[in-house]
Amino acid sequence: MNNGSKKRDQRRRRPWRMLVVSWLLAAAAAAGAEVTELDFEERRDERRDLVVLRDTLRSAVDLHSNWTGPPCHGGRSRWRGVSCDADGRVVGVSLDGAQLTGTLPRAALRGVSRLETLSLRGNALHGALPGLDALPRLRDVDLSSNRFSGPIPRGYATALGDLRRLELQDNLLTGTLPAFRQRGLVVFNVSYNFLQGEVPATLRRFPASAFDHNLKICGEAVNAECQEGKPWSGAPADPGAGGGGSGSGDGPVVRPAGDRDRAARNRPVRFRMATWSVVAICLIAALVPFAAVLIFLHHRKKGRVVRLGGRAAVAAVTGAGDIKDKAEQGQGRGSGSGSRSRSMGSSSGGKGAELTFFVDDRARFELDELFRSTAEMLGKGRLGITYRVTLEAGPVVVVKRLRNMAHVPRRDFAHTMQLLGKLRHENVADLLACFYSKEEKLVVYEHVPGCSLFHLLHGNRGEGRTPLPWPARLSIAQGTARGLAYLHQSLPYFHRPPHGNLKSSNVLVFFSPPATPAAKINKQKQAVAKLTDHGFHPLLPHHAHRLAAAKCPEFARAGGGGGGGGRRLSSRADVYCLGLVLLELVTGKVPVEEDGDLAEWARLALSHEWSTDILDVEIVADRARHGDMLRLTEVALLCAAVEPDRRPKVHDVVRMIDEIAGGGDGPELLAGR
Repeated sequence: MNNGSKKRDQRRRRPWRMLVVSWLLAAAAAAGAEVTELDFEERRDERRDLVVLRDTLRSAVDLHSNWTGPPCHGGRSRWRGVSCDADGRVVGVSLDGAQLTGTLPRAALRGVSRLETLSLRGNALHGALPGLDALPRLRDVDLSSNRFSGPIPRGYATALGDLRRLELQDNLLTGTLPAFRQRGLVVFNVSYNFLQGEVPATLRRFPASAFDHNLKICGEAVNAECQEGKPWSGAPADPGAGGGGSGSGDGPVVRPAGDRDRAARNRPVRFRMATWSVVAICLIAALVPFAAVLIFLHHRKKGRVVRLGGRAAVAAVTGAGDIKDKAEQGQGRGSGSGSRSRSMGSSSGGKGAELTFFVDDRARFELDELFRSTAEMLGKGRLGITYRVTLEAGPVVVVKRLRNMAHVPRRDFAHTMQLLGKLRHENVADLLACFYSKEEKLVVYEHVPGCSLFHLLHGNRGEGRTPLPWPARLSIAQGTARGLAYLHQSLPYFHRPPHGNLKSSNVLVFFSPPATPAAKINKQKQAVAKLTDHGFHPLLPHHAHRLAAAKCPEFARAGGGGGGGGRRLSSRADVYCLGLVLLELVTGKVPVEEDGDLAEWARLALSHEWSTDILDVEIVADRARHGDMLRLTEVALLCAAVEPDRRPKVHDVVRMIDEIAGGGDGPELLAGR
């Protein structure tokens, strides 16, 4: 029985592997990339040593969730503190002040053969200095302000021929100084350690401050005569030893014994004073931010809850259209996306103005009632400002004030709203009503009692966060694909792309009661996705670059600019955006342009057999489902193909996701409800 199920699973996965492998080969051939076996081995060794470094040290910046996948993508890196060259090889590791603790492996980073810069300044690393002999390209090394102990490795002086900067100050180093003969060495500092002996002649060109505050450094460089035949007995490991053997006159920086006695007598008094001072400062430091937070929350809530018909609303309407927003800020609130608050008003009203309703079985209300009701700002996004409105009669709706649509004629607006108002599907938010005037255009949606997918994936990352498990992510992927397939099936051909603005902040998620007996036993709620902000692309021909569909490669090639360019986007633009949403579900990373192409990054990881490293740290522990996670990644990469003709149709995407989920009831749901 078990062998039969394994064979069935292998047969089911075979076409997936063939499809993805063929796609990767085609992409590599198109790019003309040739990776030799030696280069592949070097990249693998490079990444292996970086991962060893990650797993050996502890850090407050959570390198485990950041150092995943391939270190380099082209000449850029998504890894914190890692820099790459044009060949996609690591050339720099800089983790200054990252609160690293632990001991570096003796052969740390040996496989990072092109490393030129290593900077770990200001951490709490201890143990011996790492051996860097196998890194001949190193030019800049900064290991200062740590707790390294032991001697300076001789290989620093003999094997690093290109070394130009070496900073080892403020550690616990012992022993003598090697003779550094690198002519290019221009920055050198070993001060505040426990070194001893004569400064080599090759280092005399550096100032005395480079050797200050060591046990017994002598020589011409520090203007201190070396006394032969007198070994130094002081050691950092046992500061009390040799207290009577070496006088205070030999060492240039040794504190006299009398000073130490006086400091010991005074220490208890200073300690008691410092304790009370610290207590008082801590109390004040705790109360001041607490009061500030209370004041901030009070004003924030007061600013977000408004009356739709107030005087302040008139000023808000006149300025709302010119506000530049950040697309990814504050997108965690339910029933909409956006970032900042602005109150909604009735300046567009006019006598006799009415709402146009599209749903017969919902409670109706007047425009005046809408403007009199209490509203809470949910966010400000690319399409406008979104509010949650509690009507006087009790129902809750979501109202979006549209922006950048002053040029839209009434006829075009009404026609588009009629098309969108007829849509009925469990994975698409219902459009209940709309309002048109020259100054104001409103759309009214059903209220979805949840939050956006963006908030579920990225909100409050850290302690106390409730992670989104894999079954919920797969259910959201199914719902998103089914909702998009319904839009593609229901909207006319000229309405392209049918959604036009698909991204995680426009996927609303709520959790319904358990539907199956097994789910009821485990008390597992079903994650349901609903698409919103869909269908507005045809009304924004001069602002198409503001929508998510503008991320498609063909939009940029067509000269998207401000007006959308010469080539009209097809329905495959929505498929590309769906691929990014699926990748976001799997990787937990935001697909922002500043960090490079998320699809290319994932594609490179799969091609280098680092597949599980792309998985979100919150789901990577669910090893039994790694196969399904990687299969969904393959579907996402097919959707995110650079050429539109290589992307699958959305109903094929639904079928593939349903196969991953193990269900066969997907396609018939496309007909709506």
